[in-house]
Amino acid sequence: MRIVIVSGGTGGHIYPGLAIADEIKKRANNAEILFLGSGEGLESDVVTQAGYPIKLIRARALLRKLSYKAISAPFVSLIGFFQALAILKKFSPDALVSTGGYASLPVVLAARVLGIPIFIQEQNVLPGFTNRLYGRLAKNVFLSFEGSKKYLNGIVTGNPVRRRILEADRENSRRGLGYSPGSRVILIMGGSQGARSINETIKQTMENRAWNAERGEMRILHIVGRRDWPRFSDIRWDGYQAVEYLHDMSAVLAAADLVVSRAGATAIAEFAARGLPMILVPFPYSAEGHQDLNASLVEAAGAGITVKNDEFTPEKFMALVSGAKLDLAEMGRASKKLGCPQAAEKIVDLILAAGKDKNGT
Repeated sequence: MRIVIVSGGTGGHIYPGLAIADEIKKRANNAEILFLGSGEGLESDVVTQAGYPIKLIRARALLRKLSYKAISAPFVSLIGFFQALAILKKFSPDALVSTGGYASLPVVLAARVLGIPIFIQEQNVLPGFTNRLYGRLAKNVFLSFEGSKKYLNGIVTGNPVRRRILEADRENSRRGLGYSPGSRVILIMGGSQGARSINETIKQTMENRAWNAERGEMRILHIVGRRDWPRFSDIRWDGYQAVEYLHDMSAVLAAADLVVSRAGATAIAEFAARGLPMILVPFPYSAEGHQDLNASLVEAAGAGITVKNDEFTPEKFMALVSGAKLDLAEMGRASKKLGCPQAAEKIVDLILAAGKDKNGT
């Protein structure tokens, strides 16, 4: 069996593709999996780190704001279409799985021309533009939320989470990271590039000594992101650790008691799979406000609370994490109910079933 997975741009698109790839390899050890992506995203680094081969094509986001990149995007994607056509013809896959992102459009169109069965996996409550654009071309569309059916026909499977995240042991992870059993560990992250406003609030909190004055047994692990890392690389505060980026999130998610994050769907799926309470600060400029929709769903389930970007101040942060405003035990139970740890298994079941139907077995 040969499978091509196109994942591109951000970790939110790439990690579900890796979760699906891992599940396919678990079921069929002789399966050949090839990733396709764009050289402008994170996929080359992340996919290679995970041990899968990847080929890069030309692709660019279809921006709505007038700019050189917006004008050139269709022409760049046209080049990517012909590159994808050549790669797919040579590899001759049994199926194409797309997890969205701008690299997926030329690849899906090339697969359609070649008659390769197409499967689409959507992470957000509000499906992305490219997935809505070519959803009708797919043999199956895998949705993460029931509410997505308003926008795109598909099967609700949940958002696939990498197996190592599901299987990480909490006690071993905390011990390996140097946290005592009684510590409250707060994970702060803002996506693969980081979140400047969140980073600035945390920096101000530390500089104002509010953290040192009230921290008690709390510990902060802050994933800053590559863009802001130079401003944090030399910072040292007691009870606080900053890192630029982590390829393997399994240990930190297993060790954490609470997470402060943007509201990307893949991150939320990983938090929920671990039963983590969430403080979500949606990116205010996310496409069509999809992060606000994701956060609203989490809040409605009782698994977390939403804080608007301009309201996430040092005072707000300290009031939430150091007071009695959050019932972490109850939020954790709600988060666990929201999680879909079997999502990758369900998706691969449907892909394999479709392949059997095609072969008449």
